[in-house]
Amino acid sequence: MQGEIDRSSPLPAWAQVAQSLRRRIETGRLAGGERLPSEAELAEIFQLSRITVRQALGRLSTDGLIERRQGVGTFVAPRKVAVQHDLSLSSSWRQRFREQGHESTAILLEATADAVLPEEMARRLLPTDEVEAVMFLKRVQQVDTQPIGLTESWVPAAVAPGLTDQPLDDGSLSATLRNRYGRSAATVDSTMETVLATATDAQLLDTVTDVPLFVVTSVSREKNGDLLEVSRTSWVGGRVRFRFLQHAELPDPPTSLGPR
Repeated sequence: MQGEIDRSSPLPAWAQVAQSLRRRIETGRLAGGERLPSEAELAEIFQLSRITVRQALGRLSTDGLIERRQGVGTFVAPRKVAVQHDLSLSSSWRQRFREQGHESTAILLEATADAVLPEEMARRLLPTDEVEAVMFLKRVQQVDTQPIGLTESWVPAAVAPGLTDQPLDDGSLSATLRNRYGRSAATVDSTMETVLATATDAQLLDTVTDVPLFVVTSVSREKNGDLLEVSRTSWVGGRVRFRFLQHAELPDPPTSLGPR
């Protein structure tokens, strides 16, 4: 382990130590149950006082990332089991989490009635799509009070007039569109890529910068092909496990050669 203290950073030294250790824990470089170096060893590694190191460890302990055992040492807390998101099912992922015994909620961060669809999202649309005005919603997805994803949604204003004027039904956009407007997705065209969390992502998702995020971008359409929603969800790597079921094609039946 190498020290990573930036003396010119406005971030206090103890916070930099906490961030460095948190990053190692979040990315799996420090495994659950692994023993950390002692305060004296960490102080030497980071070239700081033991008081500063103790402050960093106190923050990690408060956040539930480490466990201090009197007379034994400090250990990485057992990692929470990643929740499973089944990509091959069209039912609500939030409802499936609840059926698995998890508490699933969404925190609305922003609701804008007059928004602009970003160019990188607009490129995913068909030439025939006419989107003159869109509404924007931004939510943090939580399972068992832990943030697992950040969802941004753009909905054509004509699809759901007044959508941003009231809270979402149970925090769910899909449930709101179905219950209030009688609209639901028949097809969802999605792509996935991996990016590293920015400082803003890290703050909203209670993690650290450079943690891998699985970004799923989707275009949802109704049965008649009309655009329903464009969305982008950034899932925290290590907190979500993706699953999908693929049905193998059956071989063609043998050609009949007639009676023998």
